[in-house]
Amino acid sequence: MNRGKKLIILCCALVVLGAGYVVARTVYAEPTEEEEGVALAAPEEASRLEWTYEGATLALVKEDDSWSYADDDVFPLDQSVPENMTSVLSGLTASRVLDEPGELADYGLDEPALTVTATDADGTAYTFAVGDQNEVSQEYYLLYNGDESKVYMVDSSLGDAFSLGLYDMVQMESLPMFGTVTGLSVTQPGGSISVSYVEDSESLYYDSSAHWFLEQEDGTQLALDTGKVTSLTASVTGLTWISCVNYDADDQELAAWGLEESSAVKVVLTYEPSSSEDDEEESDTEAEPQTFVLYLGNDTDEGTYARLADSRMVYLINSDTADSLRYTSYSSLRPAEICSVDWNTVDRLEVTVDGTTNTISFDEQEEETTADGGDTVTETVPLYTWNGTEMDNTSVESLLNAIDALTATGDAGGENQGELLASFTIYRDSTYFTELTLELYAYDTSSCLAVFNGGTPRLVDRSAVTTLTDALDSLFTEE
Repeated sequence: MNRGKKLIILCCALVVLGAGYVVARTVYAEPTEEEEGVALAAPEEASRLEWTYEGATLALVKEDDSWSYADDDVFPLDQSVPENMTSVLSGLTASRVLDEPGELADYGLDEPALTVTATDADGTAYTFAVGDQNEVSQEYYLLYNGDESKVYMVDSSLGDAFSLGLYDMVQMESLPMFGTVTGLSVTQPGGSISVSYVEDSESLYYDSSAHWFLEQEDGTQLALDTGKVTSLTASVTGLTWISCVNYDADDQELAAWGLEESSAVKVVLTYEPSSSEDDEEESDTEAEPQTFVLYLGNDTDEGTYARLADSRMVYLINSDTADSLRYTSYSSLRPAEICSVDWNTVDRLEVTVDGTTNTISFDEQEEETTADGGDTVTETVPLYTWNGTEMDNTSVESLLNAIDALTATGDAGGENQGELLASFTIYRDSTYFTELTLELYAYDTSSCLAVFNGGTPRLVDRSAVTTLTDALDSLFTEE
């Protein structure tokens, strides 16, 4: 190739590069001082907002200071959505203007990602078409009122406000302000469970710190673990909606989602409503208990269908939350502790091992000790005796601590298995439950059975029972 041809090719290349530079400067042009801060007019009082996003066109209309969905005024519209839209439009400002932009396709404006039309009361319409994002400034290209001679650069606020589908605008139902929870029931086709709070529980259970009880069909009540019940009720009081999937479901849709009353799991929470200080001053009477009803339906990959009583709005909630309610049972709520007796209420403890019964008497005595300053201090300390002989407090309390430490690892059905390892009879100075029993049986290599006060056998860790029997051996072999 001769030098002349090389020169021609080089010149052509420079022309192409120069043209590319001009295009790049057009698309990514830095603003001049005159181009900055261009306000884009919008309705002062919009009466209609219409936009097309992801192939769907939606419109909101305003009447009597209230916005509604144009295609269905029953739709529960979150009023903050159009308020935010009109606020964004009224403050929309372009950071720069590109004159004679050329092909709209270069800016994604031949097929805009979002098109907005805002109309005022007299019918004047303002249109905004949003295209691609500028990779340098992170702003968006905008076509205003169809004028193809200019392209504006705006921030993301317009797209953020209008890139919504119908269910992004739904006003979901709010839950009440729950006060003090007093009861919870879960009813499903296979059965039901009901728990209630009892303030004065001394006559119901030997441990007066227990206040939650399971109501059985025969009228008896079983004590429950307060922490477990509190966690369960929090599944309701702290409930949140993941999303709304239908704002006005018909009977067929409710049935398909497992939410018709005959098939849904029904959760009823009873509570005393919260009251403000003003309410308390105005009324001396106690507020009537309130009930909150929730229906649980089928599961999906995204969550569990749910709805409120007397409502046709269908939501998705967290499936773990739903499972904690519909699969709750006495086993999942009963206390893990085998025996949580208050030893300060005990008069004596009978211990039987290998057919031999020993009795430990519980009393108190005054004991003088010397304080740090040298003063003599008198304090009351426990006194344990066996066959009239004072026992070592540390040894006895090791036994009591071992009993307290017995924790259920599961429930055991059927008859007791294995030999009786030890039995205890606890005599209390109390109005109710003056006599309690605890029996420990061998079961397998890892577990023993514990039967407290004639209840159902429960599995306990064998090592915990070994610790207890070792404490017994040490206690009654002391000289």
